[in-house]
Amino acid sequence: MSIRKMKESDLPQVFAIQNALAFQEWNERQFLAEIHASYALCVVFEQNNRIDGYAVFHLMGPDSELLSIAASPEQQRTGIGSALLNEGLSRLDFASGDRMFLEVREGNEKARRFYEKHGFEAYAKREKYYSDGENAVLYRKA
Repeated sequence: MSIRKMKESDLPQVFAIQNALAFQEWNERQFLAEIHASYALCVVFEQNNRIDGYAVFHLMGPDSELLSIAASPEQQRTGIGSALLNEGLSRLDFASGDRMFLEVREGNEKARRFYEKHGFEAYAKREKYYSDGENAVLYRKA
């Protein structure tokens, strides 16, 4: 098992995870833009020649952002999400003031507990942020 940079050839498996979880609807153009952006870190968790998770970060100096993270449904609660998150967090220097930001659906208690377990704190809310009217909760780790 390993965490490595995402390649274009990984996208069918990444989309399979995204579709199984139905939490976001990124298209191929969006993923390709992230894979090729100099400020983006796109990684996959691979084991037995299968992609079991992925994460997309924007590493922008002191203020970075987690855009997306997911583990396949059958591999959740096995540490894959933590490993992927830590891959992005390891690129920051928190002692020098770096911060990681993210947003999550207010009703997604599972994700909110995951982020809080990893030291993120909620600091604001965006009312009716998502297309279905659900609020977004903003988190940061400093």
